[in-house]
Order: sequence, then structure tokens, then C-alpha cells
Amino acid sequence: MLRPLAKQRAQFIFLPPLSSPVVGTNNSNGLSEHQPILPVVEPVNGQVWSVLAEIGRQLQILASAHLGQGCFVPSSSLAPVSYAPDSPTVVELVNQFLLAKARAGKSDRYLRALRNSLSKFMAGRAQMFAHEISVADVEKWMQRPEWQPRTQRGYLADVRTLYNFGIRRGLLKTNPANGVELPVEETTEISIHTPDETRRVLGFARRYHPNICRALAIRYFAGLRSSEADKLEENKINGMIEVTAQNSKTRRRLVTIQANLRIWLNLGGQMPVRNSGQRWQIFNRDLKQATGINWLSNVTRHSFVSYHLARFQNAGKTALEAGHSEAMLFRHYREIVTPESAEVYFSIFPEK
Repeated sequence: MLRPLAKQRAQFIFLPPLSSPVVGTNNSNGLSEHQPILPVVEPVNGQVWSVLAEIGRQLQILASAHLGQGCFVPSSSLAPVSYAPDSPTVVELVNQFLLAKARAGKSDRYLRALRNSLSKFMAGRAQMFAHEISVADVEKWMQRPEWQPRTQRGYLADVRTLYNFGIRRGLLKTNPANGVELPVEETTEISIHTPDETRRVLGFARRYHPNICRALAIRYFAGLRSSEADKLEENKINGMIEVTAQNSKTRRRLVTIQANLRIWLNLGGQMPVRNSGQRWQIFNRDLKQATGINWLSNVTRHSFVSYHLARFQNAGKTALEAGHSEAMLFRHYREIVTPESAEVYFSIFPEK
């Protein structure tokens, strides 16, 4: 094992004088009694280069012996290798970090997100010692053209959290992610559906399939994320809608069932929608062909938050039901619609 290399080094390396063409004499085993001894180390954890550097230094000493007298060279006089024997590798640090988060009861969704981002970070550097990662390494890793600034910021935050964990555990002293400048996140205009578009979408969904209609009504009028709605079970729909911590992006929350949503739920249908990914792709295509309405990313949730804030004028209440911060509300949703439009939105009922 390389980790305890310092323990494996011979205390002294014997170098014979050059004048001896035959190094020592052979013993009964056929081995030279005065043969130079190099410590045998087994490279693990990808530290091949550290081992080669150590061997190179020792070979240099052997070569120098050919120019002078043989001598005993204390191994402590060798230049130190560039790794910390007790430092974890990147993959070891990540595994400890994920295990600690799992033991702390973090949600499966959160753990999956961490595994996704950190597996990308480990690519090509898993067996490096974690302390060898520099600011420049992290910065270069982040500058992938296929990653949008928002994705880059999220991945950087996860690496920063990983290294902070290592510092708290006494495994590391510095955090290279702290030296990386955050990429500028472009502000994009929030896309919502008008009350008329919402009515048309739900009318089409009602004719299309009762499960699709039920899911859309919940997303439009309770503000659930699409991933939350896809995992919502019927036993979580009672006086209120319960979004469990396991299914939530943030934490457990209870969402009010508005009067118009109650009527939509009375139409029937079953949650969750099975094979949701494929079913929604087909629905979006058919919706576009039938109504001309474009299906935009997160449009149901954006619509709910915008109209809810405009109708109730209570950022704390809206943030609580939506499951995100008030800062997010004011950054993206404030004054995007009028109270009058919000009143119309929450008065959308199934047509008889």
C-alpha cells in the first residue's frame, strides 16, 4: 500500500563503492550481501507518479554513487513526496460525504443530485488525493460549454460543500472551490399560461385522459413541481395535499386545495401518472397539434406562484406552499400578473 509509504521505506539505503565491480558476495541464496536495497512499494489509489518520483530520487542517489564513495543515506534526507499520507483520495472523500448525508436522513432526491454532480467531478481525478485538487482544476472542470451557468453554479456549490465536509472532519485544510468565481446566471423571463390558455389546456386534458387532467389541475392550482406530482400518491390528497420530504426538492409541506381545484379533483383520475416521462412527451405533442399552445418548462408551477402571489398578496404564504424562498419569489414572480387576472385564474372550473 502506498498510503503508509513512509513506514515501508528502509531506514537506510546502502550504496556500495563504485570500485567494487561485483557488488558484495553471494550468500547461500545466491543473493548479494551488499546489494543496494530499494524499498518495495505497491502503487495504489492511482499514486503511480508519486511512487515513480520516489524511485527516481533513489536512482539518482545510486547514480551519484558511481561518481564517489559508497555511503549510507538516511531515508529521511530524501526530498519529501508531494502527498499527505493520511489525506483521502477524491473518491474516498466523496464516499464518506455521501454516507454521512445518508445517515443524516437527507432525501433520496438530494442524494441522487449529489451523486450526479460529484460523479462528474470525480471523472479523471477519482484516485487523486483530495488535497492535490487546485482552484485551477475546479475552474477548468466547471468551464464545460454544454453546462449552463445555473448548472455550473449548482455543481460548484456541491464541490464546495464536499470540501467543507472534509475540512470539518479534519481531513483537509483548504477548499479549492472557494477560490472559483461564480458564473453569471442569466436572468430569464418567467413563462406562464394566461387564464384562457390554462382553461384550454385543462379542457383538452379532460378529454385526453382523466389521470393527465388530474395531474395538471394539481400542478396548476397547487403549484407542485412536475417531479413532485409524478410521485404523488392518492393517500396524500385529503383536506390538503401533502408533499413528503422524500418527494420534495426541499422539505415536507402541506398545500391548500383551492376551491376550484377541489372540483377538478372530483372529476376522478388516479395519481400518480404511470410512465410519466413518455406520457407527458406524447401529451405535449398532441396538445400543440390540437390547440397550438406551446408547453414551456415549469409553466404550471410558474403560473401557480405568479397568480397565487398576486391574489393573496402574501409572499410568505406563497413561498411556503410552493416550497421555496421569498427571495426567489421577488426575484422572479413579483408583479408579473395583476390581481384581477389572478382572480380569473383561480375561478377556472370544469365546463359542464
